Order: sequence, then C-alpha cells, then structure tokens
Amino acid sequence: MRFKAVKDEIYPFIQYANNFTSPKNLNTILQNILIEAESDGVILRATDMQVGFSGKVDVSVETTGIATVSAKKLLDIVREIPDGSVIDFHFDGSKINISAGKSSFKLSTISHEIFPTMAEITPEYSLKIKSSVLFDLIKKTSFCISTDASKIEYTGAHLAVYGNKLEISSADFQRIATSSVTFDDEYANEFIINIPRKTVIELMKVLDNNEYVEIDTDRKQIIFKIGDIQIYSKLIEKYIKSITKLFSNDYPLTAKLKRSEFLDVIKRVSAITSEVTHGVVLSFKEDGLTLYSLETEYGAGHETIDDYEFTGTYLDIIFNSKHMVEMVNNIDTDYFVLSMISDRSPAIILPESGNYKYLVVPISINRF
Repeated sequence: MRFKAVKDEIYPFIQYANNFTSPKNLNTILQNILIEAESDGVILRATDMQVGFSGKVDVSVETTGIATVSAKKLLDIVREIPDGSVIDFHFDGSKINISAGKSSFKLSTISHEIFPTMAEITPEYSLKIKSSVLFDLIKKTSFCISTDASKIEYTGAHLAVYGNKLEISSADFQRIATSSVTFDDEYANEFIINIPRKTVIELMKVLDNNEYVEIDTDRKQIIFKIGDIQIYSKLIEKYIKSITKLFSNDYPLTAKLKRSEFLDVIKRVSAITSEVTHGVVLSFKEDGLTLYSLETEYGAGHETIDDYEFTGTYLDIIFNSKHMVEMVNNIDTDYFVLSMISDRSPAIILPESGNYKYLVVPISINRF
C-alpha cells in the first residue's frame, strides 16, 4: 500500500477517526485506525464497538492495500508536519512508513483481519435532512443530555418523527430541551429512537453546512451519511416515551426578558453562589426583576433589571444559575419568555420565535 496526501486534506479525517477509538480499552486493535487504500482514494475507519467512523479521502494512490495503525500516534505525527506538506504513506508489510520533507517515521501495525466492523443495517426507517438544520436541532438540545448512567434512557438524544415533523429532545433530571423542524413530505411511519451522547457529540463535529445528512436506522443501530463520511452507532434501547409531556401544562405567569441583559446579570450574580446549588433567586416585583444569590460563607449579591414585562401574580423563584445560563445561551432571539406556574413547579423558557423550548425545575429550598 502506498499513497500520497496533502496534510490539510487527510488530517481532519485522522482527527475524526481518532475520536472513535477506545484508547483505554485493553483490546489494542480498538486503539487503531484502519487505513484502506483503493484505486480511487483512501478510507479511514475506527470504532470502539459502540460507535464507528468511516471517511473517504480523495488522494493519489500508487498501490492499493490495507493496514491498521495506532490512531493517537498517527495523529501526533501528522499534526506536527507543516501545513501544506505532501505526506507519503507506505505500508511495507509490517510497518507504515510516513515521510514528509526531511522527516521520516515508522509506525507498527496490527493485522487488519482482527479489526472489528459494525453490523450491517437493514433500514426500517430512513430520512434525509440538511446538515445545517440537524446541527441546529442538536446544538439547541444536546447540552441537556444527562451524564448520569444510573438511568440509561436519559443519556441520549431522543429523535422522533411524527408525520412531517422531526423532533429532537433531551433531558437530565432537572431540565428538558426540545427542538423540531417540519418537512414538506410526511413519513408514513412514526418512530422514536435514543442516540447516545457520544454519538451526538461526534456527529456535530463532522456536520457540513453544505451537505445533506441521510439517516438509516433499524431501532438498534443508526447510520449517518454526510458526503464521504459515515457514522455508525448502536442505539440506547430504552427511551422516555413522554419526554415533552410537561410542555402541555398551563403556565399563567409570564415574564418577557431581554436575552443579553438577563445573561449578563445572572452571570454576575452567580459569581458568588454556592458551588453545590448555584442557586439564584428571581424576585419578580412591579418595579423590576431582582436577581439575588443565595447567601453563602462567601457572602451574597444582587442586581435589578428594570426593563421587563410581567403578567400574573408576582413571585420569588429559585433556579440553578448554571442551568439557566446554558439554556438562555442557546436562544438566538433578542427576547425570550419565562413562563411559570408557581415557585415550586417547572418553568418553561420560550424564545421570541423558533421551534425550540426549554423546561427547567426550580430549586425547592427556602430563600431565608
């Protein structure tokens, strides 16, 4: 096997592939990238047995062949080669020789015959969506995916299709995020799947705004096809059936707030909050909204927002400031609405426009 590639063309694919390896696994083949040189280009593959990557690079191939090599070491070497350099890759049967300019390296290989492959998918459901749209749906919801593996169904992004509507939702134990888009055509079958957090994170790195994403799933596995890149993943077989049910409640108390001002104020006030609760009180009054930090051994702070609109009975409500900042940060309108029921009931955050929304549970502690 021998081929030449410009660093700038192959390096991103090596980076992507490296993210799908399992460096801590005792099975060293899972730490490797499989490199397959074909007559029309080079395919890089990597997997940790739960999620996998395949990407094809259009490079000049002199001799076809196949080998596996340490992903980390290959990435470390190519990273340090100057941008724009032409890199010569040559597999001599036992080692991959890498040379560029006056630099030369040899990397040990492992037999490609023991390299695992993801199981084939016979698609039960398929859809096609612009990658920029899918990226936006994921960006607005993925930060709510739980990292607590005690309830596996919370550790992924729920992708649901209902007729002509695609909805992506995620939740931890204190927040829910949901975002949706409608299609021109309706899909005959409604379905819901739960995509693991790691898959979601890695998918966002390869989405190209100029490409469409083709999605195939059989409910146990999923494939995302973006141009010459494919991402394979096993699915979480448990999911939350009524993940967005709480959004249908009636929320009689509403506050319209300027996004930028609210973010600035809550960030300043939260600088002195407890590192356990991150609690900030939102005190709604006729003459303004005052944000108070819950008093700690460090002290306390507060700041008032004068310009806001409120409907309903004034109240004090306590939120985790980190959660609020994450949600409001993902709003892309100038104003948003905070809708509430009481100081102990979940509240909803709605942007001025757009098909996405957030639910957050207040902190149930007394202010004084």
